[in-house]
Amino acid sequence: MVHHSSEATLSHAEVEFLDLMQHGDDFFRIELLRPAKSWYNKALKMNIETENVKQKIAECDRLLAIEIKVIKILVIIAAVLVTTCIIVF
Repeated sequence: MVHHSSEATLSHAEVEFLDLMQHGDDFFRIELLRPAKSWYNKALKMNIETENVKQKIAECDRLLAIEIKVIKILVIIAAVLVTTCIIVF
């Protein structure tokens, strides 16, 4: 009985799509959301599994929005601390 790898049955486009998704997933795993989203957008252009890709992009957007809120809060805290230090000293 001969076993064929699953990649042998995939088209070139499907292999390319899976590669793009894997890159996106790798970046997502280490919380590099902008590069992950970029890879997912490249995969989305291939029109394969678009709902899955759209969900991953939406998750990146959701986490990026949280990241932006945290950065804004940290900037406000830093400004308050600098202002306080200037007034005290």
